[in-house]
Amino acid sequence: MEKAKNQDINSIRYTSHCFEQLIKLVIQQFTSNHNQYIPKRVTQLYGFGNYDHNEPNLKSDFEKQSGDFVNGKYLYDKNRALESGKIQIKINSYYSQLMVNYIGYQDFYDFIDNEIEDVEEKEKQLEWLNQKQNVENSYYISYHFGENKQVIKGQVEIYNDWKNVKYKYIYHQNDGTYKEFHYQGQLTKRVDIIHIRTKTLMDNKLVDSGEDILYAGHIEPNSSPFLIGTYNAFDIYNRVIAGKLIFEKFDSKDEMIEASLKREIPNYIIQEIRNQLIMNNGRVPNSSLEISSKSPFASTYEKLTGSYQINFSYAENDSADLQFSIDPITYKISSSTEGCIFKKDDIDIIQNGSVVHFSFQLLGLSKVLSVEVFFKSFYLNQLDEPFEGVFSGMDHEGKLINGKVRIVKSTN
Repeated sequence: MEKAKNQDINSIRYTSHCFEQLIKLVIQQFTSNHNQYIPKRVTQLYGFGNYDHNEPNLKSDFEKQSGDFVNGKYLYDKNRALESGKIQIKINSYYSQLMVNYIGYQDFYDFIDNEIEDVEEKEKQLEWLNQKQNVENSYYISYHFGENKQVIKGQVEIYNDWKNVKYKYIYHQNDGTYKEFHYQGQLTKRVDIIHIRTKTLMDNKLVDSGEDILYAGHIEPNSSPFLIGTYNAFDIYNRVIAGKLIFEKFDSKDEMIEASLKREIPNYIIQEIRNQLIMNNGRVPNSSLEISSKSPFASTYEKLTGSYQINFSYAENDSADLQFSIDPITYKISSSTEGCIFKKDDIDIIQNGSVVHFSFQLLGLSKVLSVEVFFKSFYLNQLDEPFEGVFSGMDHEGKLINGKVRIVKSTN
């Protein structure tokens, strides 16, 4: 099924046979959920008109499942259309998705494949779905750095003319098998941004699962071989995670599936997203000291602000100098060395608060272009007096260097 499967972006056309089977399974699931309870009135079953809100009904079940409003009368009207003998039942895609999820299927196509046994009826339904189709689905593999410090692949199918998306994340196991996790979502485009909100089926309920934001540029998104953005979601251990996301386009569903099931990750992908992960530790802090494992060192971090003069000594009679400041309000690092700017900068307190780590990448007139600096944190109390540390890095000629640093720190 390589083509988009809907007649318009908001509805699906069912044959009477398929819809009858769907309604039958929905009611079976309803009675099973409610200890074989069968409402005496259809208004109670579907949840409209003069019905008891406190008694079981499909409207309430579907609203619990979706977290959104459900019109019980709409469901009843579609069943009435079936009973009146109509050979075609046109269902809003939102309600169609609710019903197939309710009976345990991820989407309409899973339902058709598993529940419609009559070959002619199945072929008729698929023929209807393929009529008037001129928009092809788009197939991607998504890559993100996830659980257990591994890059996770996901099968991505975008359909309904870039209105809907299905994900299937692949988790390879040590014994050569893999586990699958399914999600579905709605996709919106805003100028040059693609925004995806996803849900997953849990305990027969569609629950919110995450969001992706991708940059598509000012072109049709399916014309680009890659889309890059960010994601935030829950991992398989129910922790909140966020990070960098890359979509890689494939020409067909079969090619996408085949590539997704391989354990190998392309080198051009893994170098971009390895360790690109933010993870919530799953604990609610009771004080500022419990926000993270670094929190107890906040008072030491505060002492980092000020002006620095650093001398790098890395060869006989060869050295380099760097001057910069750390703003006491914003903690922004600004170069005081003429003709030199910071391309990247990072500050960290490590070793249980005993060591300060500076990580810099520099541009411009500097003899040192990339450097890692380490010194004892107790020196932060030593203003206007030189102290020592060590460094490693790369000079302006691309040579690897290391040695000692001499640092003078003062207040701004």
